[in-house]
Amino acid sequence: MLQNYFFDPLNVINPGALRDENREALWRPQVDIVEGKDEYRLYLDLPGIDPSQIDITEEKNMLTVEAKREPVDLQDGECLSRNERRHGLFRRQFTLPEDADIDAISAQSKHGVLVLTIGRKRPVETLRKIEIKQ
Repeated sequence: MLQNYFFDPLNVINPGALRDENREALWRPQVDIVEGKDEYRLYLDLPGIDPSQIDITEEKNMLTVEAKREPVDLQDGECLSRNERRHGLFRRQFTLPEDADIDAISAQSKHGVLVLTIGRKRPVETLRKIEIKQ
């Protein structure tokens, strides 16, 4: 099973308390994980983020997705009267299961949804018959 790796003790105590150096609220995009017979698929909601600005890495069976959503660009004389959309840095990490094929990971972005597809390895037969010599 694909596992989501994220623990934020400060957010448990005071939701929204984490801030980066620019005082922007850190955020976590929503994700759906689908387990199929031949693959895993992750769907991350990333509207407003240019796919070329998304960094996806795999190291030691840990899949990491990072990017930054910029705040609304205000012109001279404008002020932000309502700010509901989160912006700033995000980082999501997922522990890959043993049957994940790290050489078969692909990514596609369409309509603000990043789809990561991870192939599954076929189980290797480990049962072996040992002949007895006479």
